[in-house]
Amino acid sequence: MDLNALSHWQQLSFCAALCERSFPNFQLFCEMEGQEEEYKQARKILNKAWEYLRGQLSSLKNIEKQLEPLNELIPEPGNYEHFGAYPAMDTMIALQSCIQGILDDSIHDACALQTMTHERLEEVLELQGQTKQDSELWARQLNFEQETLDIIEAKISHAEAIKQLIPLSHDQGVSQLGICLND
Repeated sequence: MDLNALSHWQQLSFCAALCERSFPNFQLFCEMEGQEEEYKQARKILNKAWEYLRGQLSSLKNIEKQLEPLNELIPEPGNYEHFGAYPAMDTMIALQSCIQGILDDSIHDACALQTMTHERLEEVLELQGQTKQDSELWARQLNFEQETLDIIEAKISHAEAIKQLIPLSHDQGVSQLGICLND
């Protein structure tokens, strides 16, 4: 899986899909910390990224305005006493990467976000005493990534690809770490 060979749009789509899939991690963190407004704000920013990828934004001004508030949404794990701050931070870093990639087409972060996602999943598996080879979560993540690639490499319109990617990325509300919350 050579993510570096993907076009800029394909890389952004892959990053947005990884971010969407990890969103339950940020949602749980916000619920635990009583930060529902922060969750709603982050959700709104990710929705803007999807709109851009579908070709529905006529201006990038709204996207540009999201960078500063987005920086404020990234939790500093050292300020919290639970592990959930780390996956929440990863989700917001992925979202930040998506937004920065929209604004600067020289940014190609798909490999870096995939690595970050894999490392956090490996950390969780280690905490659970599991190996990648025996993990359903690991297999699901790899399958998700392959399905995402299949969609973004298909000869279909951007709008159609995003229409398929969003429900795939929601993965029935289950994050790559197995966190499941209802919206």
